[in-house]
Amino acid sequence: MSAHLKTFFLIVLMLGAAMTPAQVPTGQSPYIFVWAGDSDEKDPDFLAVIDARSGSATYGEVVATLPVGARGTFPHHTEYEFPSNSLLFANGWGAGQTFVIDLRDPRKPKLANQFKNITGYAFPHSYTRLPNGNVLATFQVREKGYEPPGALAEFDPKGKLIRISSADVAGIDKKQLWPYSVLALPAKDRIVTSSTEMGLPKWAQAKPHGSTHESHTLTDTNYVQIWRSKDLKLLATIPLDPPRGERSNLNPAEPRLLPDGSVYVNTFNCGLFRLSGIEGAEPKAESVYTFPGAGTKEECAVPVVMGKYWIQTDPSLPGLIALDVSDPAKPIEASRLILDKRFEKTHWVAADRRSDRLVVTGNNRSWVLVVNIDMATGKMTVDPNFKTKDADHPGIDFDRAKWPHGLSGKAVVHGALFGPLN
Repeated sequence: MSAHLKTFFLIVLMLGAAMTPAQVPTGQSPYIFVWAGDSDEKDPDFLAVIDARSGSATYGEVVATLPVGARGTFPHHTEYEFPSNSLLFANGWGAGQTFVIDLRDPRKPKLANQFKNITGYAFPHSYTRLPNGNVLATFQVREKGYEPPGALAEFDPKGKLIRISSADVAGIDKKQLWPYSVLALPAKDRIVTSSTEMGLPKWAQAKPHGSTHESHTLTDTNYVQIWRSKDLKLLATIPLDPPRGERSNLNPAEPRLLPDGSVYVNTFNCGLFRLSGIEGAEPKAESVYTFPGAGTKEECAVPVVMGKYWIQTDPSLPGLIALDVSDPAKPIEASRLILDKRFEKTHWVAADRRSDRLVVTGNNRSWVLVVNIDMATGKMTVDPNFKTKDADHPGIDFDRAKWPHGLSGKAVVHGALFGPLN
């Protein structure tokens, strides 16, 4: 081999070694972003970045963190899908605060913006994207008195308010109108929001309210609301009626779009409802399924749709249930994944849109799992290789002393998502 050829191959090897992890082709999203709170609230809450490349030597390692400069914010919901502009919205529920995090360089996340109360409304909860990059956000309460009804707001991609509309409806008890989660349906010029009370931190409690920030059932609710996308006009407020005398209709949680264009919304009381007539004058909701957690003290929280499957967290198992929704009127259980008891309070799940993987977290617990799903059968299995170094069980443990940002100790997690998608 000539000296020139040796030099050429050496340069190629050096360039390959210098490739950043996000540039290495894997067929998977390269990172998992986890929104975490410092457990003892003595140090700032933070976003953790985990290497999600299953073939990597550092698979499962926390490769970066971003402390947001605020303590005890109660990190809660992030966006469910990675934003196309890489500016992620995440809420510190207990502080009534939204953080906009710049993830254009995933290993060097930055805080791009933050905001709290907006034009008289407080406690933003959930976020979703419109095709133009704008962000819809639900606000649970009015700033004055910290009482419902809340509102639905639209922001530009950097967090500047564009418009906001009240969830108030004449003739309906205001205690039923706590905008919780949100689904955009741009093709139908519609938006769907659920209504459930989160409960307010002690510092925000009005005297007659008497709630805690952990409570979901202080006021049982059973409404979803339909809005027009172009101007956020509230069009309809419809009840979820109890099936067969059950209470599985209470506390609507997360609306999601199915492959055939149908919309489901689950409830914290472990019911599942199909919405119809969303574009018409008389939208309706009908019960189509009840999960095992119904009637228990556990809450069926965040779901995700992957292909023909509705995948639901059900902590009564504890674990996940995958429903085949090929016929939205009659969903059928395809599989269930029952987790070890150490993975209690299954609460949040999000999909890797570049592969057949899920990220799962517990409700303010200190573990993160990756789950694989067979898209032909719906069977789910825990990835045994996604684990803390030298651990004898799968999962990334957030109960640790040291982080990239310092010795801040144990953290609890909530929102998590894969990304980037390109």
